[in-house]
Amino acid sequence: MKRVLVCMALMALSMGAMAQTKAVRVESPIVSEKDFVWYTEQKEAWKAETQQNPQNETAWLNYYHAAHYMGWWGTNSDSIVREVISEMKQAIPDSYTYNFCAYRAVVSGHSDEKDGDKYAEAALAKLPDDMQFFDYDQWVCYLAMKGYEDRMKQMAKRYFDSGIYSEAVLRYSYNELAGMDEGGIYISSGDAAIIPKWLIQEGMGLHKDKTIVCIPFLAVKEYRQWLGKKLGITFPEWESGDYKSYDDYDRTLLQNIIDKYGSRVYFSTTTPSSSMEPWENQLYNEGLTLKYSAKPYDNLAVKRRNVEERYMLEYLLVSFRPEWTAGQRLSANYAVLLADLLPYYAKHDQKRYDWLMRLLVSGIDNTSMSEERKQEFRNLLIQK
Repeated sequence: MKRVLVCMALMALSMGAMAQTKAVRVESPIVSEKDFVWYTEQKEAWKAETQQNPQNETAWLNYYHAAHYMGWWGTNSDSIVREVISEMKQAIPDSYTYNFCAYRAVVSGHSDEKDGDKYAEAALAKLPDDMQFFDYDQWVCYLAMKGYEDRMKQMAKRYFDSGIYSEAVLRYSYNELAGMDEGGIYISSGDAAIIPKWLIQEGMGLHKDKTIVCIPFLAVKEYRQWLGKKLGITFPEWESGDYKSYDDYDRTLLQNIIDKYGSRVYFSTTTPSSSMEPWENQLYNEGLTLKYSAKPYDNLAVKRRNVEERYMLEYLLVSFRPEWTAGQRLSANYAVLLADLLPYYAKHDQKRYDWLMRLLVSGIDNTSMSEERKQEFRNLLIQK
């Protein structure tokens, strides 16, 4: 009996500690990664805030994001997110926040509704002045997927002008574009690789000759039509029934692009290998991107040119502002992609070797990864 009472007391203390958790703004894991327990505690903390003031849109937004990001750790948060959306609909149905979250629930698969456009347009009609990272990301992607080019460009410009985007991510994306030939086609599978390039093009007015292609967006008819018109390609439609799977269909669309543009096509190094499998023997690493070429060529010479003449790398030495988790990881990624240049420089250009080694080591050291993980990256730089 005494043991039962002790367990009950410990449980009460644990519940009390959770109840006393201070509600703080919930950022995307791309900006600041937390663990599952943190998001769980924040979900409860912000839920309490919504109960205290049901009209508090900030509380509802953070409540929703905490529930949503719980799912990033392999935990099924579908029912929790649905509950949040249902509660929010009762409290603030006509608000920007509800429509933003309702649309996001649709595209994330946390809703039985298939068409979230009504929520997206309702939210876009009520845009707040102080949008955050996930607001801008969502609307840039939505407008791009729908083929609303002018509206997307305006949103990307506003996003860039807000100053809230990661400088390290922008610089990495700039370097990817800078290493490409004029009129190149950049293909990637994720918005984290795609969005910063639109910001560079529309916010800075640079590399506007390059076309950015997002593979998942190809599933949206309006996006295919817009992209096909831009590239001068008539894409086949999924509804023809000639494809075994969407992956098969995606590969067909990408093959159409390669057939027309050939060596002007580049893939992001973060693109899943399954998406590049048909061309794996024709893709050559030129630094931060993989270039398609039907014939072998000296890609290491191009990589050296990019590192020596086109990439801006000095920012790896020091950062004067807090960086996103994603930005830090990209900085360490230089070691993965450029380490194979070190043996050449060690043999032919000691000064260049010392310069590149210093940059790559700094890119690793300035991350917030564990020391063990940093050492794994440093080991890539050790000459065998």
